Parts: sequence; C-alpha cells; structure tokens
Amino acid sequence: FSDLVKSKLKVWIANAFHAKTMTTDHEYIIETHGIVPVDYSCTGVVENYMKWSDGLHQFLEMKHQGKLSDMTAITNFMSNVGLLQKYGNQIYGMSGTLGQQAETETLQKIYEGIKTCQIPSFKRRKLFEVEGLVVKDEEEWIKKICNVVTGQTRPTPYRGPRAVLVICETINRAKAVHRALGDKVPNKKCYINNNMDNNGIFATKLTTEEVIIATNLAGRGTDLQVSDEVKTAGGLFVVQTFLPKNARVEAQAFGRTARQGSPGSAQLIVCSKHLSEPLQLLILTKKLLAFLENILDVTSLHQKMFVMQLRLYQRSHSAEKAKAMSLELSHILSEKSKSDIQIAKEVRDESVAEELSSYLTGVIPKIKKKEELFTQYLDILDEVYIESESKSLHLSPKGNSIRSNNKPTASEVSALNEFWGMWLLTSFDQKDSITDLKSSLRRDLIIAREKLKKGESPSSNLHHYTAFGNDLREKGNLPESIRMYSKATEADPCWAAIAYYNRAFTSLIQQNSQQDWGCIKQALEDLQNALKSVDLYCEQLEVTHRYSKAEIEDLRSDLITRFDGHIMARYRVLLFFKENIKEAIKKLDRARDMGRNVKVEKKL
Repeated sequence: FSDLVKSKLKVWIANAFHAKTMTTDHEYIIETHGIVPVDYSCTGVVENYMKWSDGLHQFLEMKHQGKLSDMTAITNFMSNVGLLQKYGNQIYGMSGTLGQQAETETLQKIYEGIKTCQIPSFKRRKLFEVEGLVVKDEEEWIKKICNVVTGQTRPTPYRGPRAVLVICETINRAKAVHRALGDKVPNKKCYINNNMDNNGIFATKLTTEEVIIATNLAGRGTDLQVSDEVKTAGGLFVVQTFLPKNARVEAQAFGRTARQGSPGSAQLIVCSKHLSEPLQLLILTKKLLAFLENILDVTSLHQKMFVMQLRLYQRSHSAEKAKAMSLELSHILSEKSKSDIQIAKEVRDESVAEELSSYLTGVIPKIKKKEELFTQYLDILDEVYIESESKSLHLSPKGNSIRSNNKPTASEVSALNEFWGMWLLTSFDQKDSITDLKSSLRRDLIIAREKLKKGESPSSNLHHYTAFGNDLREKGNLPESIRMYSKATEADPCWAAIAYYNRAFTSLIQQNSQQDWGCIKQALEDLQNALKSVDLYCEQLEVTHRYSKAEIEDLRSDLITRFDGHIMARYRVLLFFKENIKEAIKKLDRARDMGRNVKVEKKL
C-alpha cells in the first residue's frame, strides 16, 4: 500500500483541488444516495452506477459532507473496444450520426476491415438552419435565447406560433434559462434528469407555444412528436445554447426536428465565455489570421474602394461620417471572412481530429496492453484452480478415485485479485513493452502465489490474515486459524481489533473443556488489546469528523449531514463491539476467579 500511495499521491492532490472547482448541476448532481456524475458534454445522462476514480469521487463526497464510499482497484479489465474487436470483421450496424471523416477513419483504424457507406434518407430533410450566434456576455446570451424562444412561440403575419426545444449544456444553465423565460413563456417544461419521471413530457404531441428546456438528454434518441398546427407553422424550432463537443452531438441535437419529412429549423446561440480557454484562444487566432488574409488578398476593386474610403476617413472631421466610413471599411475587410460560429465549428472539428489521432496513438495501445495483461492474469488464475483440482483427487483404500473439496477459498482468490489490481495501479507503465510487462506480472504473481501457499498475505493488507483465519476456523483447523490471527496482530497491533478478538474466541474453543489458567489469561490479554484497538478506531473517527467540519464554511451546527450519519453509524458499531468485548472480559474474569471453564458459542 505504500507503493500505491507513492504512485498516486500527486494524482490525489490534483483531484482534491479539482473537486473544489467542480460545481453541482454541472459535472454532477447530489441525490439522496450521494454524488452522481453527469455526462453533460455528450449525452446529458445522470450516471447512477458510475464513480470517478483516483479519489475524485471521495473528495466530492467530503466537499458536500456526504457518506464516504470506498476506493476500489480495477480487477476486471475489458474495454468496449476490446470486446468489439473480438468479433473481427463481423461487425454490422447503422448510425444516424457517424460523424465527419476523422471519426469514420478512426473507426476503420480501430476495427480493421470495417467498411462504411452513406444511405440516402427515404424522405428529403426539410431542416432550415438559422445562422448561429456567438455572444461575449452571459447576460446577453440568456437575453438572446429568450428573444428567440418568445419570437418563435408567437405568431407572425406569415406563420402561426411554433413549439421550441431549448438544449442546454448543463443542468444549472437549463435552470437559468427556465428562470429567465419566466412568465414570457407560461407553457414550459424541464427535462434535465433521467432519474425523474419524464413520461408526461413525451406522452402527448407538442402543441403551439410549448417549450421544453432540456440538457443533452433530449439531444439524442428522443422522438418528439409535434401537432399538425406546429408543422404548418414551420415545425419544431431547436435552440442549441452551446457549441457541442463534436459534429455528431450537434447533428443529434438538430435531428430532434425536421424528422420523417416534416419541416423544422434550428439555431446555435453560444456564449464565448462558456468555451474552454484553449478553444477561445484558437478562435481569436483564426479570426485574426482571416482578417490579415483579407487585408493582404483584396481584389483590385476592393483595393480602390479601401484606399478611397481610407483617404475620406482621414480627411473627415465629422463624427457621424467617421463612424459611417469606419463601418464601410470594416465591411470591405471582412466581406470574405467567415462568421464567428463558422470559425468556432472549424476550430472544434480540428481539435476533435487531433484528439482522435492522439486516442489512436496513445489510449488504444494502453487499453490493449492492459487487456493482454488481464488475459494473462486470468490464465494464471485458471492455473490456481487446476492445481487445486489435481490436489483434490486421491485414492480410497479400495483404489477408487475420490474428489475432496480443495478449491481455493474465497479469501485466497480475493487476496490474489487485490494483488493484481494493485499491481496494475503501481507497476504498469505505458512506456514498457508488453513482453516486459507480461514477464514482470508473471514473476510477481508467482511470488504472490508462493506467499499464499505459506498462508501469507501477498500484499500488506492485514485483513487477509484475518480472513484466512476465519476460513480455517470454519473448516475446524483451529491451530492454523490462531496462527493467521497472530500474523495479523504482529503485522499491525494498533489496527488488529478483529484479529485479537477472534484469536481469543478460537483459543477458548480449541481448549474447550480443558481450559487452563494460561488459556484464560491469554484470552483476557487478547480482549484487552482488542479494546485498545477499538478505542483507537473511535479516536480516529472523532478526529476525522472534527477536522472535516472545520473545513466546511457556513455549516449550521444543528444540521446533520450524510457524513455525520456515516460517522455516527460506524461509531455505534464500534461501541456495540466494545460492549461485547467488555462483557466477554467480565465473564472470563468471573470464570478465572471461580476456577471454572468458559462455554463459547458463535451467535449472529
């Protein structure tokens, strides 16, 4: 475990700071059962069964005073890529949003032999895309969205009112848009969390003046039905309020309208402050380059107009004329330049192509190496079971083959799984060749198996000694069981409360009716040590609880958080354990003083 701490300490520290910058209803939500991640950039799905790794999830739980979950090591490693690659060239399927050329080429490189083709739609798509907008200020961004929504839901001389779908990047931005619309749009609904009952939103067709404010949950796989009145007015209007991370997500969102030959329209309204800093910088750089190209590459007609307007501007003393000429100059220089939204899309697509390239050269080889190592580990685990089966066969006095139950115990397999998971975290290096990694893994697993055969823990986790002792006690091998508990107490006497308690229990069972004074004395000593260890556990809980409270600002003293409940539950268990130990000590003292034996029973 010291190797794990050394290898992960920097990552844990970085994640602790990262957790402080993360916000509720953006990257995650808080449910009654704890912190739940949100895939806000792609699907909008609240991922109930997913947890962040490397301590990030636990730091968020600390941040919100939630119940702390356990950190786990990955022991089963099979990726989606690896699973599909097992089918070779027998992969068939259809996708409405395969993406651009970069995505298609990446797919073909990952799954060799795969071919793609475009199938024309049965009905001509009647989607009109309104030119997108990029606004600098968040207040202006919300104002633009509200103006577009109210404009589309109100009738005009040439069309009736329409229905609108507003797709926001995160839950809190969807809530902000909902608040901003207020009474301007009375007939509005929210679709922001797949944990909620959303059947009512899609149960009926969308009618005129209806507005759905959603996250990417509504941006994919949602077949929104609209009334005939909405179709007559131009169909569903989709407002995408952020720049999607790739063209596929954008196409999925716009695909909510103009379905099956019906009319529809869509528009992007993006706030530049919501874009990542590298993307903002790249967009500004590209705009500057386009501006310089226009200056250096103007036609002869534009060149004459530019010179003429520039001279007039220099001679002008009127503010109104100067402003008009400045606008004319700007128009001449930017006539060939692309709009902000076009530049943003181009930069995004270039970034996606670079990410896919690095995914092919960096991530895929890493995945393949880990999967090959996992396969090797499974082969070695099979060897353990085969060896156990061969040992379980023996001959009876009559010469018949008899099979005894000699398979590895659950605790032995658990210890080996944990060792493999820790090895992957601490010893795996992407730079090493797969041959070297396999050789290292086999060598370390051989050492781990030898330790298990000797009844030793392959890692520094003393829990395994206690688990081995419990298995041996259940089988009736009490001397070996006591030996395992002794190893746990020797490895770390401070945290070996269970091992001390179980050793006292097993020693008394072993001698049963022949308990002497020395046996009872040893059992009493073990119980006293168990009591000290439990006191240490209680002290640790109190310190942890006190310091965690000190880090939280503006926390009402009378508010009981899930973290408080977690600590109190653990504390109650420890107190109950202490009472059991004290009761056992009293009975042993009484038996010793009266010179009698102690009857020991196991109760659940």
